[in-house]
Amino acid sequence: MLSLVDITKYLDDEVVLSDINLQFNKGEIFGLLGCNGSGKTTLLRLIMQLLIPEKGDILYNQESIIKCPTLKQKIQFMPVRNSFFEKYNYNELTQILKSIYPQFDISYANELMNRYSLPENKKYRELSTGQKKQLSLIVAFASRPEVLLLDEPTDGIDAVTRHDLLQLLIDEVADREITVIITSHRLEDIERICNRIGFLENNQLSEVFDLDELKEQYVKIQAVFDDDISLKIREKKIPILDHAGIFYTLLLPKSDIEGRSWLKSLQPKVWNELSVNLEEVFIAKFGGKRRW
Repeated sequence: MLSLVDITKYLDDEVVLSDINLQFNKGEIFGLLGCNGSGKTTLLRLIMQLLIPEKGDILYNQESIIKCPTLKQKIQFMPVRNSFFEKYNYNELTQILKSIYPQFDISYANELMNRYSLPENKKYRELSTGQKKQLSLIVAFASRPEVLLLDEPTDGIDAVTRHDLLQLLIDEVADREITVIITSHRLEDIERICNRIGFLENNQLSEVFDLDELKEQYVKIQAVFDDDISLKIREKKIPILDHAGIFYTLLLPKSDIEGRSWLKSLQPKVWNELSVNLEEVFIAKFGGKRRW
């Protein structure tokens, strides 16, 4: 459906992205993760053609978006902040977007506005952060895109609004099989809604995972030992998620039979094996960094 082929981008003469190759599937929600400055937003802007790559191409159904800009009508981008919207109210925005997106569904947009009780006559700049996010997502969905790019869509909003936004997103994907590419520092959101995730580091796409398969590769171990053995554990390169005295929470690949046997040889007083969440896997897999 949507493919990135050897995408390379420079900003201020520095490499931001290098040789990115990635295939997105119809009807999937793909989480794009990485530390601050890793190029997540840049990649979304490249797909939307707000930036042009130095090398490579972006294909939609095997056709180059760079060479055929009208294909952008099938793609919508929701940035962290949308300064273009600031001076317009809902009714004015829908008129503008209808002229850009021929498939814009005003009836659906009105239905969602009523569902979430959003004001139609207030300027976008007068809305709360949560209302801005809701309105942006509503007009994005009403544009009837086949690909939706979301940059930190739940940043800065309360838990109730965040839940509503994510549920709206899940429902839309289920009903219309659109493809969603989302960046977020909230790994709990990514874990809830995404099928696959990719991680950007050192200007490259280091790995792509099926989320469920990734979590199945690890086990979380809660153990209690006679002494503080944190140094010995670190020497074995076993990730420590938490440590208080002789109490440890460790993360171990299920395939690491040697590491498990070594830990067992220390004769722990307590040994509990638990399922893991996405944040715990990433803490272990990418050097203990807790924010993505």
